[in-house]
Amino acid sequence: MRAQHRTIVRIVATVLIVGAISASFTPVLKVSHRLHSDRTAIQEALSGPDQRIVGKQLQETGFITIDGKEFGHERLKGFQVLDENGDISNPTSVTWYVISTEIPPWLPKWMLRSLGTTWLIAAIGVVWAVASIWLGLLVPLIYATVGSTCAWLLFSMFGMHGLSLAVPVIGLLAFTFSLLLRILEFILSSPKQITTIARGLLLEASRTRLSLAFISILLILLPLIPYWLDPTSPLRHRLQTMLSRSLGMTFAIAACLTVLLACATVAFEIRDRQVWQVMTKPVNKFGYLFGKWVGIVALNATILSIAGLSIFIYIQYLRAQPVASGMQGELDRLAVEEEVLTARVSAEPVYQVLTSEQLSARVDSIIEADPDLRDLESIQIPLRRKIRSEVQEQFLASQRSIPPGNQGSFYQQTYTFTGLGAAKDLDAPIAFQYRFYILESNEHEVHKAGFVFNNEPATRQTIKFVPTMTHVTLIPSSFVDDEGNLKISIYNFYQPPEGKEGRGSISFDADGLKVLYRVGEFEPNFLRAMIVLWIKLAFLAAIGISVATFLSFPVATLVTFTIFASGLMAPWLSESLLLYLPPLTSEVDFGDIGMVIQWGFENIIRGIASFLVYMLRGFGEQQPTSQLVQGMFISWGSVFHGFLSICVLWSGFAIAIGTIVLRKRQLAIYSGSG
Repeated sequence: MRAQHRTIVRIVATVLIVGAISASFTPVLKVSHRLHSDRTAIQEALSGPDQRIVGKQLQETGFITIDGKEFGHERLKGFQVLDENGDISNPTSVTWYVISTEIPPWLPKWMLRSLGTTWLIAAIGVVWAVASIWLGLLVPLIYATVGSTCAWLLFSMFGMHGLSLAVPVIGLLAFTFSLLLRILEFILSSPKQITTIARGLLLEASRTRLSLAFISILLILLPLIPYWLDPTSPLRHRLQTMLSRSLGMTFAIAACLTVLLACATVAFEIRDRQVWQVMTKPVNKFGYLFGKWVGIVALNATILSIAGLSIFIYIQYLRAQPVASGMQGELDRLAVEEEVLTARVSAEPVYQVLTSEQLSARVDSIIEADPDLRDLESIQIPLRRKIRSEVQEQFLASQRSIPPGNQGSFYQQTYTFTGLGAAKDLDAPIAFQYRFYILESNEHEVHKAGFVFNNEPATRQTIKFVPTMTHVTLIPSSFVDDEGNLKISIYNFYQPPEGKEGRGSISFDADGLKVLYRVGEFEPNFLRAMIVLWIKLAFLAAIGISVATFLSFPVATLVTFTIFASGLMAPWLSESLLLYLPPLTSEVDFGDIGMVIQWGFENIIRGIASFLVYMLRGFGEQQPTSQLVQGMFISWGSVFHGFLSICVLWSGFAIAIGTIVLRKRQLAIYSGSG
């Protein structure tokens, strides 16, 4: 054990380990760079002016020749790559099918998709090993590596391939967590008051049973999630389940640990009078609370780093798993890359809205036609606002409805999507997503509809849909015109039986129709999602620390969890407030005590709910897990906005409140006993 602290031992171990990592990754990087170059050449040929010739050659022979080099395989012979116009509709996917035949069996396929990820993993491996050596963890590193290797061999020998991956990862994650804590302790080794308090909290977290229990649960469960996935389900569903469960579980466990630790570290020190010793040092009240917050934030960064690394590696492993044979499998593979492991933005159709003059005219006609409304002079303004909102919503809803057919004729509505110039330039498939309702919207029924793009009869498609379920149709980016517009006409093919004419309209919600297209890659999107989760945990830590300055541990925990739950529900609470309308003051009969109590109670409830929405809506609207599962783009702008509003403004406000409370409290009054 002492030998690992000698300089010569550290130097030799560093050279050996860095050399081993370099020897392992050099062939991988070399082949990956070559295949990446070949993939670029293939995609240029498949999307260039000679794409018809190249595509026809691929269909007839299974091979293509580029710059004297042959690519392909006999199994690609007869593979339909040309559309009805003789063009290659999806050059990106066809390129992957061709280049996949060139990948050596020993090379993980996901490394080819992102060279930056391969370099990143190699760099992390080097830093991980060197930090372990120079921070005095060489012997634990050897134990963890040897133990994980033995566990992998043992479980592989008995054919337990799922556990052969999960169990070694558990050991490596536990060691990595210890390593990151050691790194944080080194970073926070400054004698300044904030860093000293933060370092003390990290030591407290690494020794208390409560913290160790939560961390152990996380480290054990994360590697087991892939083992519980259904191997017979489509690959895209397995990936979405993996992302949803792993990130959801990570955030839930980290949030519980954050709340309990934040409340306990302050409330218990005040209760047990340990804070007396701290305040006798050159530590001010703000430095004390801010140091606690920094410690919890650093611990959360460690937990999310471990969890994120584990999830990311498993996602890369799963994305390279085999899919079903035939066209269904190829569509599944395409959905993985274009709908899940991607970063997309969405665009909704442009609807017509009534002008202010049109709204006023319609509202006037409604009020004049109803004598009861016409006589309500005292509430004309709020009444008119409500009616204006209802009229506008009814007008928009009418545009989201397509009547059924009649005697062989079919009705249609055309929807225009604008601002798709970037999608056209990227030359990647556009996902047209829709969720329809019809009749009783029975999920066990299947109905037909038709699509026509840009009023071109040659682009017509007949699709089948299940009511209330979300469906996706991939369309070529070439359908977008030069102005970045795309028109989609939707036909209702339902023919109502005799005697039920007029029934069977297709309708959809305001967000039930959208197009989505790729604007980035999954890897940086995943990083941004983890940062957002860290920001939300930082806010929870600030709330817990603040309320613990004047409440006991159980009460502070309850209050913090209540605020946490309110923040999660704030977006839905905001929608509910639109329908929760207490009676107006002018309508209240103040001689009726029951009516007065109801009026007061409902207004108080609405006031509390409105305050919570105003304060916590930004917290609830940040939903990175849902965005990742759906393959939606998380912009750096939204991350920066969340950092300023949640992490800086609201967290700072909470700590400031706690500081004021702490300054007002008499922490060190000696009672003569105890």
